[in-house]
Amino acid sequence: WIMLTVAAVIYIFYDDELLEESETDEDIVQKQKPYSYHGYVDARIPTDDEAQFGGGLNYEGGAALPSQDDDEVANEVINEFGHHHEPTGVVEVDILWEQLEGYAEISDPLDDHDLPVFWHIPKCGGTTLQDMMSHCFGMIEANEVGRTDVKDELEIVTLDNGNRYVNVDMSNPDGIEHAKDLGFGASGLANVAVTSWFHDTASLFDDDINKGRCFALLRHPIRRAVSMFYYLKDATWENTYSEVYKAMDIGEYATSQYSEDNWMVRFLTNQMSGNVYDRHLDLAKEVLESKCLVGIMEDFSASIKRFDRYFGWSQIDFGGPVSMTDRGTCVARVIQHPDNAHPHPKVDEDGEVWNLLLQKNRFDLALYEHARHLFYNVQTNIVP
Repeated sequence: WIMLTVAAVIYIFYDDELLEESETDEDIVQKQKPYSYHGYVDARIPTDDEAQFGGGLNYEGGAALPSQDDDEVANEVINEFGHHHEPTGVVEVDILWEQLEGYAEISDPLDDHDLPVFWHIPKCGGTTLQDMMSHCFGMIEANEVGRTDVKDELEIVTLDNGNRYVNVDMSNPDGIEHAKDLGFGASGLANVAVTSWFHDTASLFDDDINKGRCFALLRHPIRRAVSMFYYLKDATWENTYSEVYKAMDIGEYATSQYSEDNWMVRFLTNQMSGNVYDRHLDLAKEVLESKCLVGIMEDFSASIKRFDRYFGWSQIDFGGPVSMTDRGTCVARVIQHPDNAHPHPKVDEDGEVWNLLLQKNRFDLALYEHARHLFYNVQTNIVP
């Protein structure tokens, strides 16, 4: 018992110095492919087309917020479900809230039937967090790794390294729809789901018992856009890789149709095409605040500790390849050798490229500042 107690004290989530010493700046680590998936396509960037994380943001079968002309459809949706958010009278907003009913309110008490859903924003430390959850904690994940074993029934796939995954593909809307058809949301097979498709994933939880619990890591959007560009120049293993990036420099990227365009606001509001306005930013802020436990990549250690406290991971033996007593060592190793890390040149703040990207991502920057407010001032009331 004494040995277990000592191990628990040493456990890295509660050892600030060890965790902070383990954190690694992506600018000083060696450039590498993702290593944890042993040949699986990484596919953590939405896989529809290169415009998905750029200017166009169109995908086949996807829909932006309905227009005010869709009153009849809106009324049908609004009348079918109960409201956690009071109707606003704005058709597209009320429809969005109804479609997000699959996510629990982050301030509501955690229920045993709730499934943690990591909203993966590319180049925000999410791949490292996934490795920690799947390998160090031994959680059974539902992301894209099970795509090679997708069938007409759900099952758990175990890789050679002991990591376990549900045989679904959460990296695109079609894969999520197939998972829904198989009843994944109520299956209880996964300990965590990982996806960039925030809106589509809500549809997996279509009853009053099983809900998704969103958590996310956010990063300064201009630095994230720069990181994304340099990653895409080399990431031949990604489905979204294109030779178009190879010939570009960062200045050309910043003025091109492929550069970031308020990715976070678009995904939270399902405004996947067309322009983004102040009303979308306001809605994205409200969605993030009510539906997601927020972490900040620049404060990675405190973010992971908050996720752990909220979900109680450190108290759960998920099984998997690493014992509970060895989790701390595993987490330190993952942070010291981050998966999918990609060093790149920095862009001067307030320089020409920085300001060009800022013009395109001003709504995401405002959302990021709101996320920092939530992390440091608001959600401390939910989780210290």
